[in-house]
Amino acid sequence: MLTHLAATVDGAKVVYDRTEQDGYPVIFVHGGFGSSSELWHSTMDSLPEGFSGYAINNFLRSDAPPDGYTIESLAARVAHFAQALGLERPVIVGHSMGGVVCQQAAISYPDVIGGLVTVGSGPTMKGHNTGRGLLATMREANGITEELMRGISAKWFYKEPPEGFFDAYVERAMQAPMQAVIDIQASLLDTDLVDDLPNIAAPTLVLHPTEDSGRPMEHAELLMAGISNARLHVFKDCGHSPMLESKTEFDTVFHSFLRDVKDGTTKADQ
Repeated sequence: MLTHLAATVDGAKVVYDRTEQDGYPVIFVHGGFGSSSELWHSTMDSLPEGFSGYAINNFLRSDAPPDGYTIESLAARVAHFAQALGLERPVIVGHSMGGVVCQQAAISYPDVIGGLVTVGSGPTMKGHNTGRGLLATMREANGITEELMRGISAKWFYKEPPEGFFDAYVERAMQAPMQAVIDIQASLLDTDLVDDLPNIAAPTLVLHPTEDSGRPMEHAELLMAGISNARLHVFKDCGHSPMLESKTEFDTVFHSFLRDVKDGTTKADQ
């Protein structure tokens, strides 16, 4: 059971979803292209006892960050959200673009972040023609049609998502402020964190699918090469959203990492 709440972070309203159970805090950050906190609802509903989930909704119903929609401003929002709610050393979990936001947060706010999980993400999109093509398509379109958004969104799935999820995802994506979606995609393409990865001190879990059309395996390999205390789990025959496409496997690996962070037993070689 989730509750829908709002907090003031850096003078802006930030809407988020929260599990009813209390415990060690886990903050979830969705990706770009109109994604929203609903992406994480199934994962939050499955959190083990002793953990509390918070999913920030950056596009829908929340105010824009004071400095606009950039990777750095959303990273500041994650850290300052944790501080505003008094969440001590949370694990932060980011999907796709949200994974880059969480990497930046772990780099810029090491004293705030207790653990990092990236899902279908990486530290750079240098030479990423798919991402640049999608940005160009959005900029050239005279408004985003449902057909175009369906085409973009379909790229994020290799297997069929849960029944009804895709239609609801597209409907929510169509409500996102399109300039915000364009701005964050442009910032994402300009962000390169490869040289900063060694500054991530938090224990890290890299979750990466083999059939990710947006993030090939070399993105996960860059994360593993740059972050000293990181472990990798690869989802075979799975697309960009393993939390939906391979839920049981995802939850098993994710929950094990959460317990290790909480117990202080995380090691890269586990």
